[in-house]
Amino acid sequence: MIALPYPLMQLVEHLSHHGIRSIFVGGFVRDHFSGHTTHDLDIELYGVTSLESLETLLKPFGKVGLYGKSFGVIKLTYEGYSIDFSPPRTESKSGFGHKGFETTWFSDMGFTAAARRRDFTINAIGYDPLTQTFLDPYGGIADLKARTLRCVDPETFVDDPLRILRAVQFAARFELSCDNTLLALCREMIAEGAFTELPKERIFEEFKKLFLLSAHPSIGLKLLEKMGGRHLFEPLSDEAWNRAQERIDTIAEHRYKTDILALGQMFAAVLIECTDPVKVLEHLTDQRNVIKTTIQIINYAKHSGDFILPPEPLVQGRDLIALGLTPSEEFKSILEKAYSAQLNQVFFTHEEALAWLVTQL
Repeated sequence: MIALPYPLMQLVEHLSHHGIRSIFVGGFVRDHFSGHTTHDLDIELYGVTSLESLETLLKPFGKVGLYGKSFGVIKLTYEGYSIDFSPPRTESKSGFGHKGFETTWFSDMGFTAAARRRDFTINAIGYDPLTQTFLDPYGGIADLKARTLRCVDPETFVDDPLRILRAVQFAARFELSCDNTLLALCREMIAEGAFTELPKERIFEEFKKLFLLSAHPSIGLKLLEKMGGRHLFEPLSDEAWNRAQERIDTIAEHRYKTDILALGQMFAAVLIECTDPVKVLEHLTDQRNVIKTTIQIINYAKHSGDFILPPEPLVQGRDLIALGLTPSEEFKSILEKAYSAQLNQVFFTHEEALAWLVTQL
């Protein structure tokens, strides 16, 4: 069972009193088996008659917002949790790309039918907090124990090309082996041009998860190669690709705390031997700060001769606090600017860095 805190049980019981059954789904349930916790929750609601009545039931608990009208998704901020509520639904392919779906939600659909639309079995596990039981129609719990990544339904999996890269980052994050059926599906999808259906920023978001959330990102890169998707990083020779996989796991042990710097590290680890890293990056993202940071780290590493670990930032958050700044979102941009200056050799020591920092505040 999953021991839910009292505020969540109070919410579940309130909905149950009004004839609505709450089933926890997604990452909250999956991560329970690996000992992780999250405050971002997804709850499927069975017995909802209208979104308006659901909003009325949820309003006493906190700020409510309808943000996915076509999906019937309502977000509630409650007791430190960010909760997405949605009725069970089906999805059918209706157009091009990962957004080309028609969605229909039902008040009386069963969990097995609702879970069929999900990508992987490990994401198709539900939990009923009132009966304290897991709902696992597709064997996701067994797959987690066997460390296997398997799709729920091969027929529906191929409808969404983004699922290929979700497989890559999930395999790395949870250190899972991709089963043969899923691997064959992804190979076929890539061969048929699946990546051309995806906006580059969606591709980038999956690599972001791979690079920032995996202890061993090389697992994902190896799987991408098996799927026939290594061309996303061309031009990169076989030897350079193999060395990149070795470097990236070392870098992952020393990731910086801010996303931009960490992403710069990880992309630099892969692309440092690439003949045109800017071209590769511009095919993956429009985020100029990521591209700029990656290229700066590559140039610094080549200049210093250290192709593994870029230098530790001379300016840290504690330096900003010592200067009287209050921790905030602005910290990230200041630290990124300082690191950029360091890579450009504006300063070389901690004392010089502090002197430069004072001139920037």
